[in-house]
Amino acid sequence: MTRTRLAIISDIHHGRDTLSKKGSAALPLLERFISDVDKGDFSAVIDLGDRISDESSARDRELQADVARLFQAVRIPRYHVSGNHDHAMLSAAENEAILGAPTSSRSQLVGDVRIVFWQPDVSLTLERGFHLAPGDLRELSDILEADDRPTLLVSHVPLSGHAQIGNYYFENNPGHSTYAEIADIRRVIAAAPCPIVALAGHVHWNTVSTVDATPHITLQSLTESFTTAGEPAGTTAVLEIEGDVLTWTVGGRDPFAVTLPWRHAKSKWTAPLPDFATIVNQVRR
Repeated sequence: MTRTRLAIISDIHHGRDTLSKKGSAALPLLERFISDVDKGDFSAVIDLGDRISDESSARDRELQADVARLFQAVRIPRYHVSGNHDHAMLSAAENEAILGAPTSSRSQLVGDVRIVFWQPDVSLTLERGFHLAPGDLRELSDILEADDRPTLLVSHVPLSGHAQIGNYYFENNPGHSTYAEIADIRRVIAAAPCPIVALAGHVHWNTVSTVDATPHITLQSLTESFTTAGEPAGTTAVLEIEGDVLTWTVGGRDPFAVTLPWRHAKSKWTAPLPDFATIVNQVRR
Protein backbone atom coordinates (compact mmCIF):
# COMPACT_ATOMS: atom_id res chain seq x y z
CA MET A 1 0.00 0.00 0.00
CA THR A 2 1.51 3.34 -1.11
CA ARG A 3 1.86 6.11 1.45
CA THR A 4 2.07 9.81 0.58
CA ARG A 5 3.38 12.07 3.32
CA LEU A 6 3.21 15.85 2.97
CA ALA A 7 4.80 18.55 5.16
CA ILE A 8 2.52 21.59 5.37
CA ILE A 9 3.15 25.15 6.53
CA SER A 10 0.93 28.22 6.38
CA ASP A 11 0.86 31.95 7.07
CA ILE A 12 4.55 32.34 7.87
CA HIS A 13 4.13 36.13 8.11
CA HIS A 14 7.81 36.99 8.09
CA GLY A 15 8.10 40.67 9.02
CA ARG A 16 7.26 42.97 11.87
CA ASP A 17 5.72 41.85 15.15
CA THR A 18 2.11 42.85 15.79
CA LEU A 19 -0.26 42.37 18.71
CA SER A 20 -1.14 38.87 17.53
CA LYS A 21 1.71 37.78 15.24
CA LYS A 22 5.39 37.25 16.04
CA GLY A 23 6.83 37.95 12.61
CA SER A 24 10.36 38.25 14.01
CA ALA A 25 10.21 34.53 14.87
CA ALA A 26 9.23 33.44 11.36
CA LEU A 27 12.66 32.69 9.86
CA PRO A 28 14.01 30.62 12.79
CA LEU A 29 10.74 28.65 12.90
CA LEU A 30 10.79 28.14 9.12
CA GLU A 31 14.41 27.01 9.29
CA ARG A 32 13.46 24.44 11.94
CA PHE A 33 10.58 23.21 9.76
CA ILE A 34 12.90 22.74 6.79
CA SER A 35 15.41 20.89 8.96
CA ASP A 36 12.64 18.56 10.16
CA VAL A 37 11.57 17.99 6.56
CA ASP A 38 15.11 17.00 5.60
CA LYS A 39 15.19 14.46 8.43
CA GLY A 40 11.75 13.03 7.68
CA ASP A 41 10.29 10.77 5.02
CA PHE A 42 8.20 13.27 3.07
CA SER A 43 6.92 13.28 -0.50
CA ALA A 44 6.64 17.07 -0.80
CA VAL A 45 6.31 20.39 1.02
CA ILE A 46 3.21 22.57 0.63
CA ASP A 47 3.15 26.27 1.54
CA LEU A 48 -0.39 27.70 1.91
CA GLY A 49 0.61 31.34 1.42
CA ASP A 50 0.95 34.60 3.32
CA ARG A 51 4.69 34.12 3.54
CA ILE A 52 5.14 37.74 4.68
CA SER A 53 3.34 40.62 6.38
CA ASP A 54 3.25 43.31 3.71
CA GLU A 55 4.79 46.76 4.23
CA SER A 56 5.88 48.27 0.89
CA SER A 57 6.93 46.98 -2.52
CA ALA A 58 10.63 47.27 -1.79
CA ARG A 59 10.39 45.83 1.70
CA ASP A 60 8.12 43.01 0.56
CA ARG A 61 10.68 41.92 -2.04
CA GLU A 62 13.27 41.69 0.73
CA LEU A 63 10.95 39.74 3.01
CA GLN A 64 9.89 37.33 0.26
CA ALA A 65 13.55 36.82 -0.69
CA ASP A 66 14.38 35.89 2.92
CA VAL A 67 11.66 33.24 2.92
CA ALA A 68 12.55 32.02 -0.57
CA ARG A 69 16.20 31.46 0.38
CA LEU A 70 15.12 29.02 3.07
CA PHE A 71 12.58 27.25 0.86
CA GLN A 72 15.18 26.84 -1.87
CA ALA A 73 17.18 24.64 0.52
CA VAL A 74 14.35 22.05 0.53
CA ARG A 75 15.58 18.87 -1.13
CA ILE A 76 12.18 17.48 -2.11
CA PRO A 77 9.47 18.96 -4.36
CA ARG A 78 7.81 22.07 -2.92
CA TYR A 79 4.55 23.65 -3.93
CA HIS A 80 3.25 27.14 -3.17
CA VAL A 81 0.09 29.19 -3.35
CA SER A 82 0.04 32.88 -2.50
CA GLY A 83 -2.06 34.76 0.02
CA ASN A 84 -3.45 38.26 0.28
CA HIS A 85 -0.31 39.59 2.02
CA ASP A 86 1.92 38.14 -0.71
CA HIS A 87 -0.10 39.95 -3.40
CA ALA A 88 -0.74 43.20 -1.53
CA MET A 89 2.31 44.93 -3.01
CA LEU A 90 3.77 42.30 -5.36
CA SER A 91 2.28 40.65 -8.44
CA ALA A 92 1.90 36.92 -8.99
CA ALA A 93 4.81 37.05 -11.43
CA GLU A 94 7.02 38.78 -8.87
CA ASN A 95 6.18 36.17 -6.24
CA GLU A 96 7.00 33.36 -8.65
CA ALA A 97 10.29 34.95 -9.70
CA ILE A 98 11.42 35.37 -6.10
CA LEU A 99 10.34 31.85 -5.08
CA GLY A 100 11.68 30.21 -8.21
CA ALA A 101 8.46 28.20 -8.32
CA PRO A 102 4.93 28.53 -9.74
CA THR A 103 2.00 29.77 -7.67
CA SER A 104 -0.70 29.61 -10.37
CA SER A 105 -3.60 27.16 -10.46
CA ARG A 106 -2.45 23.70 -11.49
CA SER A 107 -2.88 19.97 -10.92
CA GLN A 108 0.01 17.88 -9.67
CA LEU A 109 0.42 14.18 -8.93
CA VAL A 110 2.46 13.65 -5.74
CA GLY A 111 2.98 9.96 -5.17
CA ASP A 112 -0.46 8.52 -5.86
CA VAL A 113 -2.26 11.66 -4.70
CA ARG A 114 -3.76 14.19 -7.10
CA ILE A 115 -3.36 17.70 -5.71
CA VAL A 116 -5.15 20.70 -7.22
CA PHE A 117 -3.64 24.07 -6.32
CA TRP A 118 -6.23 26.81 -6.88
CA GLN A 119 -5.00 30.40 -7.06
CA PRO A 120 -7.99 32.72 -7.46
CA ASP A 121 -7.81 36.44 -6.80
CA VAL A 122 -6.58 37.01 -3.23
CA SER A 123 -6.60 40.82 -3.20
CA LEU A 124 -8.03 42.15 0.05
CA THR A 125 -8.41 45.47 1.85
CA LEU A 126 -10.20 46.35 5.07
CA GLU A 127 -13.02 47.84 3.02
CA ARG A 128 -13.23 44.97 0.53
CA GLY A 129 -13.68 41.32 1.30
CA PHE A 130 -12.56 38.53 -1.02
CA HIS A 131 -14.19 38.41 -4.46
CA LEU A 132 -13.40 36.06 -7.31
CA ALA A 133 -12.02 37.56 -10.50
CA PRO A 134 -13.68 36.76 -13.84
CA GLY A 135 -12.69 33.25 -14.85
CA ASP A 136 -11.65 32.06 -11.37
CA LEU A 137 -14.74 29.89 -10.85
CA ARG A 138 -14.57 28.40 -14.34
CA GLU A 139 -10.88 27.60 -13.79
CA LEU A 140 -11.77 25.69 -10.60
CA SER A 141 -14.59 23.84 -12.32
CA ASP A 142 -12.45 22.87 -15.32
CA ILE A 143 -9.52 21.61 -13.27
CA LEU A 144 -11.74 19.57 -10.91
CA GLU A 145 -13.83 18.09 -13.73
CA ALA A 146 -10.74 16.90 -15.59
CA ASP A 147 -10.18 13.88 -13.32
CA ASP A 148 -12.32 11.69 -11.08
CA ARG A 149 -9.48 10.53 -8.82
CA PRO A 150 -9.50 11.53 -5.14
CA THR A 151 -8.22 15.09 -4.92
CA LEU A 152 -6.58 17.28 -2.31
CA LEU A 153 -7.78 20.82 -3.10
CA VAL A 154 -5.30 23.42 -1.84
CA SER A 155 -6.00 27.17 -1.60
CA HIS A 156 -4.99 30.03 0.65
CA VAL A 157 -8.54 31.11 1.52
CA PRO A 158 -10.90 28.50 3.05
CA LEU A 159 -13.70 27.27 0.80
CA SER A 160 -16.15 25.94 3.39
CA GLY A 161 -17.66 29.18 4.66
CA HIS A 162 -17.45 27.74 8.19
CA ALA A 163 -18.29 29.83 11.25
CA GLN A 164 -15.62 32.15 12.67
CA ILE A 165 -17.01 32.39 16.21
CA GLY A 166 -14.06 32.79 18.57
CA ASN A 167 -11.58 33.80 15.88
CA TYR A 168 -9.59 36.91 16.82
CA TYR A 169 -9.62 38.29 13.29
CA PHE A 170 -12.83 37.08 11.75
CA GLU A 171 -15.59 36.66 14.34
CA ASN A 172 -16.65 40.24 13.65
CA ASN A 173 -15.34 40.26 10.07
CA PRO A 174 -16.62 37.01 8.52
CA GLY A 175 -16.66 38.55 5.04
CA HIS A 176 -12.87 38.65 5.12
CA SER A 177 -12.53 34.93 5.94
CA THR A 178 -13.79 33.52 2.62
CA TYR A 179 -15.15 34.57 -0.75
CA ALA A 180 -18.38 36.47 -1.32
CA GLU A 181 -19.10 33.80 -3.96
CA ILE A 182 -18.71 30.93 -1.47
CA ALA A 183 -22.10 29.38 -2.38
CA ASP A 184 -21.01 29.14 -6.03
CA ILE A 185 -17.65 27.66 -5.02
CA ARG A 186 -19.34 25.00 -2.91
CA ARG A 187 -21.66 24.13 -5.81
CA VAL A 188 -18.64 23.59 -8.06
CA ILE A 189 -17.00 21.36 -5.44
CA ALA A 190 -20.22 19.37 -4.97
CA ALA A 191 -20.64 18.90 -8.73
CA ALA A 192 -17.06 17.75 -9.36
CA PRO A 193 -16.67 14.05 -10.26
CA CYS A 194 -13.78 13.59 -7.84
CA PRO A 195 -14.01 13.09 -4.07
CA ILE A 196 -12.29 16.08 -2.45
CA VAL A 197 -10.54 17.03 0.76
CA ALA A 198 -9.94 20.79 0.88
CA LEU A 199 -6.97 22.37 2.67
CA ALA A 200 -6.41 26.10 3.36
CA GLY A 201 -4.76 28.63 5.62
CA HIS A 202 -5.62 32.31 6.09
CA VAL A 203 -7.89 32.11 9.16
CA HIS A 204 -5.03 31.33 11.57
CA TRP A 205 -6.56 28.44 13.45
CA ASN A 206 -6.97 24.70 13.27
CA THR A 207 -10.41 23.58 12.10
CA VAL A 208 -12.13 20.71 10.35
CA SER A 209 -15.62 21.16 8.92
CA THR A 210 -17.60 19.06 6.46
CA VAL A 211 -19.86 20.46 3.76
CA ASP A 212 -21.88 18.01 1.66
CA ALA A 213 -19.47 15.14 2.44
CA THR A 214 -16.38 17.23 1.61
CA PRO A 215 -13.99 17.73 4.56
CA HIS A 216 -12.40 21.18 4.80
CA ILE A 217 -9.23 21.59 6.89
CA THR A 218 -7.59 24.85 7.92
CA LEU A 219 -4.13 25.22 9.44
CA GLN A 220 -2.96 27.61 12.14
CA SER A 221 -0.30 30.20 11.24
CA LEU A 222 3.38 29.56 11.97
CA THR A 223 3.69 32.83 13.91
CA GLU A 224 0.18 33.47 15.25
CA SER A 225 -0.19 34.06 18.99
CA PHE A 226 -3.87 34.74 19.76
CA THR A 227 -4.41 31.08 20.72
CA THR A 228 -1.03 30.63 22.43
CA ALA A 229 -0.80 33.27 25.15
CA GLY A 230 1.40 35.65 23.19
CA GLU A 231 3.99 33.10 22.04
CA PRO A 232 4.32 32.16 18.35
CA ALA A 233 2.34 29.01 17.67
CA GLY A 234 5.19 27.42 15.70
CA THR A 235 2.57 25.47 13.77
CA THR A 236 3.46 22.95 11.09
CA ALA A 237 1.53 19.89 9.96
CA VAL A 238 1.91 16.45 8.46
CA LEU A 239 -0.76 15.14 6.09
CA GLU A 240 -0.45 11.42 5.44
CA ILE A 241 -2.57 9.45 2.99
CA GLU A 242 -2.42 5.68 2.91
CA GLY A 243 -5.12 3.57 1.34
CA ASP A 244 -8.53 4.77 2.51
CA VAL A 245 -7.25 6.90 5.40
CA LEU A 246 -6.05 10.49 5.68
CA THR A 247 -4.24 11.44 8.89
CA TRP A 248 -3.76 15.12 9.76
CA THR A 249 -1.34 15.94 12.57
CA VAL A 250 -0.51 19.49 13.66
CA GLY A 251 2.53 20.25 15.82
CA GLY A 252 3.65 23.30 17.75
CA ARG A 253 2.04 25.15 20.65
CA ASP A 254 -1.45 24.67 19.19
CA PRO A 255 -1.53 20.93 18.46
CA PHE A 256 -4.37 19.18 16.70
CA ALA A 257 -4.97 15.81 15.05
CA VAL A 258 -7.74 14.10 13.14
CA THR A 259 -8.21 11.01 10.99
CA LEU A 260 -10.56 11.23 8.00
CA PRO A 261 -11.64 8.88 5.21
CA TRP A 262 -9.79 9.28 1.93
CA ARG A 263 -12.71 8.39 -0.29
CA HIS A 264 -12.13 6.86 -3.70
CA ALA A 265 -15.66 7.52 -4.96
CA LYS A 266 -17.76 10.68 -4.86
CA SER A 267 -20.48 10.80 -2.21
CA LYS A 268 -23.08 13.39 -1.24
CA TRP A 269 -25.27 13.94 1.76
CA THR A 270 -29.05 13.90 1.60
CA ALA A 271 -30.34 17.40 0.87
CA PRO A 272 -31.33 19.30 4.04
CA LEU A 273 -34.96 19.50 5.07
CA PRO A 274 -36.88 22.65 4.22
CA ASP A 275 -37.52 24.95 7.16
CA PHE A 276 -40.18 23.53 9.47
CA ALA A 277 -42.68 26.32 8.74
CA THR A 278 -42.65 25.29 5.08
CA ILE A 279 -43.18 21.64 6.02
CA VAL A 280 -46.13 22.53 8.28
CA ASN A 281 -47.73 24.61 5.56
CA GLN A 282 -47.33 21.80 3.02
CA VAL A 283 -48.97 19.29 5.39
CA ARG A 284 -51.89 21.65 6.07
CA ARG A 285 -52.61 21.90 2.37
